[in-house]
Amino acid sequence: MIKKKILLLLIFFSLTSCGYNPIYTNKSFSDFSVSKIETSGDTKINRKIRSLLNIKEDNNLENSYTLSIISKKDKVIVAKDKLGNVSIFKITAQVFVTIFDSLDPENIIKTKEFSSTYSYNNIKNKFDLSEKEKDIENNLIESIAQEIIIFLHS
Repeated sequence: MIKKKILLLLIFFSLTSCGYNPIYTNKSFSDFSVSKIETSGDTKINRKIRSLLNIKEDNNLENSYTLSIISKKDKVIVAKDKLGNVSIFKITAQVFVTIFDSLDPENIIKTKEFSSTYSYNNIKNKFDLSEKEKDIENNLIESIAQEIIIFLHS
């Protein structure tokens, strides 16, 4: 019985000190230096992604990159009821990320498109509908930002 407890304690201590570190807790990009971040498209998406990425621009670095972020958001009608009133909407957020060599802007290091979509039912109260759309948009942007963090670390 005592041997089992000692064995369990040894296993516990060896697993807790294995050096595991969740990817989203360390958002600093110490190995990734950016001299310039260029954004175009939907300004709300760009501002939110820049703040979630937490990348600081430093023009003095020699081996740095230029990060280009192009974003857009689409809201489309998916379905209507018998009377022709909208019953289902779909919001899609798309972000195109390109990493250039800062010394040679023609040299593309990596590029990728990120997209996230959500469908939802219409609400008669337009204020509640707009609040719901803001929440959905924020969730879409946060999921895309997490994917971009993984992309930049790889």
